[in-house]
Amino acid sequence: MQIRLFHLKNSRSQRIIWFLEELGLDYELTIKDHSGISEDKNSPHQLSKFPTIEIIEQGKTSILAETSAILDYLSHLHSQLGPNNLSSQQLQNFYYWKNYCEATFISDLVLKQIFHQIAQRTPFLVRFVPKLLKYGFDQGYLNQSLQRQMKMIDEHLEQHVWFAGDQFTIADILMWFPLLACSQNYSQFKHIHRYLAQIENRPAFNNALIKGQWSASTFNAYWTTAW
Repeated sequence: MQIRLFHLKNSRSQRIIWFLEELGLDYELTIKDHSGISEDKNSPHQLSKFPTIEIIEQGKTSILAETSAILDYLSHLHSQLGPNNLSSQQLQNFYYWKNYCEATFISDLVLKQIFHQIAQRTPFLVRFVPKLLKYGFDQGYLNQSLQRQMKMIDEHLEQHVWFAGDQFTIADILMWFPLLACSQNYSQFKHIHRYLAQIENRPAFNNALIKGQWSASTFNAYWTTAW
């Protein structure tokens, strides 16, 4: 089986590179940045999704997009980072955090960026209107929601080495991205920062950063301005 990954720099698709590096799988990488995206050349997916993988097997090519779907499928084929060998409680942790990440955590982060981008793209003379709307939504919902979520995560990581328990899984790969985006605005959560430092010590993680052309400064600037 051949794997070709279509990756957008400094995006959630970085997690797929990390997964592939953790498992030592062979893959071909096609890298895009935001300035190089055109309407018809983003990725082979119909909606031009990142990440997208092309899977070539026995002369047939199939397309799969969405980070969680890609990780689930590849974990089905290569089970080292999946739910195998987890206890009942660890299995509950695994499925909860894996699904919470994409359904709740990232959704709130995306809302932060949507309101910020609307304000940035509004003509200067009336920009105060979306800025006021963003401020109201941040104060009335988003900031409180993210604060509660970070507190919940920090309390979980106080008791667990990884999200499932004592075993590193794809739940950790998924949770890394939104945690990193939030962590620079919530320095008080020491267990989250311990956890992120622990990830940075993984050789496969660092190999993935190099191959994916990750820029910490670009990432930090993008998310800090959304607060």
